[in-house]
Amino acid sequence: MVHQRIRLTLHIIGSFLKYLALIHIFPLLVAVYYGEDWRIFLYSLLLTLAIGLSLEFGLKTTKEIERADGFTIASFTWLLVPLLGAVPYIFLGWNLLDAFFEAMSGFTTTGATILERVEEVPKSALLWRSLTQWLGGMGVIALFIAILPRLGVGGSQLFEREFPGPMPERLRPRIKTTARLLWTIYIAFTAVEIALLYFLAKLHLFDSICVSLCTLPTGGFTPTTGSIGAFVNPLAEYIIMVFMFLAGTNFIIHYQALKGNLKIFKNEEFRFYLILLVAATLLLILSQGLGSYRYSLFQAISIMTTTGFVTCDFGLWHSGAKMVLLVLMFIGGCGGSTGGGIKVMRTLTLLKHSKVMMRKAISPKAVIPVKCNQKPLSEEIIRDVTSFLFLYLLVAVVVSIILVFLGLNLETSISAVAATLGNVGPGLAGVGPTSNYAWLPGVGKVLLIICMWLGRLELFTVLMIFLPDFWRR
Repeated sequence: MVHQRIRLTLHIIGSFLKYLALIHIFPLLVAVYYGEDWRIFLYSLLLTLAIGLSLEFGLKTTKEIERADGFTIASFTWLLVPLLGAVPYIFLGWNLLDAFFEAMSGFTTTGATILERVEEVPKSALLWRSLTQWLGGMGVIALFIAILPRLGVGGSQLFEREFPGPMPERLRPRIKTTARLLWTIYIAFTAVEIALLYFLAKLHLFDSICVSLCTLPTGGFTPTTGSIGAFVNPLAEYIIMVFMFLAGTNFIIHYQALKGNLKIFKNEEFRFYLILLVAATLLLILSQGLGSYRYSLFQAISIMTTTGFVTCDFGLWHSGAKMVLLVLMFIGGCGGSTGGGIKVMRTLTLLKHSKVMMRKAISPKAVIPVKCNQKPLSEEIIRDVTSFLFLYLLVAVVVSIILVFLGLNLETSISAVAATLGNVGPGLAGVGPTSNYAWLPGVGKVLLIICMWLGRLELFTVLMIFLPDFWRR
């Protein structure tokens, strides 16, 4: 049984890699245009294609995708895809660990970087960084579900593993149709942002493309060391704020709005999302002064949606402001968005559950259901949310302690874990907005790579494969 599961997993991943190889064509063309070494991406394309075809045709199987297979396929896809995504960086002369760190940060849309001077990297490699984030935002598996005929019925198992957060409904009964609709909305938003940044904000076309490819996935990579602040363009910042906000919103709401259902404010998660952003922005303005309203609004949206773009050095802000940003790193975006973190829906569910528990303390015999959007939540959902929060905080605490023992100070350790586990990018202190992750010890980088992996698949999918009982099924 284990042999069959591994064979199926590698066979499916081979199919994914075959299509991933074709993405190298875009940076290859950019390398040719700018007179850079195009062979880097040609060799990367050929290597990825060769491995993909070898796995797909060398490990053919008739086994159907079952529920347990979804865990292994999703977990190993999000390990092997970044590993092969690191190949162009290795050809550029980076060491394997740094290349893997950057690729994992890209595909998981974390945005944590080991680059000290981004402008010194070839433009073709900068486009590749942006493309890894764009593919990872809506999900490489969701993309392949949309285009691969093999992933019909079994695709739902993979979709649930890649989107394990609170996303209670599909857009259409068929999972393939749902994946296609999500990607259609995602592509449309990206195209609109590119057009607005280029034609309205007057950014360079290359910069407009790279920034937009990293906004919708809430990624955070930019073609400049100084992030968005380097452009010194307020109009561009406001445009990016709008699309960061949209990316942090549940994509089901976007679909409903495009269909003409504009009653989005009846959605409790969306209302709570707005309340948190407004409250965080007001607290940041209060701590920094009225003159900081643009920076405060930008950073509140950027950090809560886990995009990680920066327009100022918030590491110099008041301690209270930094605490607000740290809390936003943990909360993250809405369920069904491209944002990371614990998610707004889980936070709201826990608050509602706590309120019900307090009411039951007064009236122990009362039957008071926990409701969200007028619908009662089952005990199973509440247990799942509670378990997720416990595991999330446990991982954060354990890894933070290890980083402190490796020599990092407490503020750097906690924020580095919050930024990678929540797929945010920049943290505070040593990994703040004007710093990077290049100086971390090798063990620290490995731990944060694991945090990015765990955070993107929301813990359970990855942790399941380490249980002995899982492999006996």
